[in-house]
Amino acid sequence: MSGPPKRRPAPKGKPAGGHPRRPASNGPAIVGRHPSPPGFLLLVALAWFAAAVGALVILHAGWKLIPVVVFAGVGVLYLRGAMSAYLRRPGPSGDNRGAKK
Repeated sequence: MSGPPKRRPAPKGKPAGGHPRRPASNGPAIVGRHPSPPGFLLLVALAWFAAAVGALVILHAGWKLIPVVVFAGVGVLYLRGAMSAYLRRPGPSGDNRGAKK
């Protein structure tokens, strides 16, 4: 058997490339990741602050200040992310709340 291999016909509903066809959308495609909800980021920040307080209360070694500072610092970073995500949310009129006019 020599010669080029024979191609099977594509199943119905799929083009020859093998990818299913997408229905046409009415709006523009959204590419990339969506920002995290501000409430979730605030919850994570509060969990890190609770870990800092727990480390301050539970640890009895002389170096307990190091984990407390690290945990509180991570909490501050998540709190900053929550604030910026809240300010970037579109308002009722579709404009950004934090944008200057």
